Amino acid sequence: MDGKTHYVAARRENTRIAAAEPAGDAQSLVEFECECSNITCERSVKVPLYVYRRILESKDQVLLQAGHHAPTPYRTIVSMGLMSIEERRV
Repeated sequence: MDGKTHYVAARRENTRIAAAEPAGDAQSLVEFECECSNITCERSVKVPLYVYRRILESKDQVLLQAGHHAPTPYRTIVSMGLMSIEERRV
């Protein structure tokens, strides 16, 4: 599996999770897979469901654990704690 295939698999799983309407934890955070391009990554990232849905709507953003490798060519637009949102460069 290469980095792009790993990212696509993580995005597919996260899309499935978001569609299932998960309730989230006590802080309304839902656990999603890191969408980085590191094929050995098994990390997860917790964000509110509405945040992940906005990432999906944008079609040019990915959800990563902070410090992980985004598929190229992306740049960080939000980084908070262990969460990072990357946007495709135009």
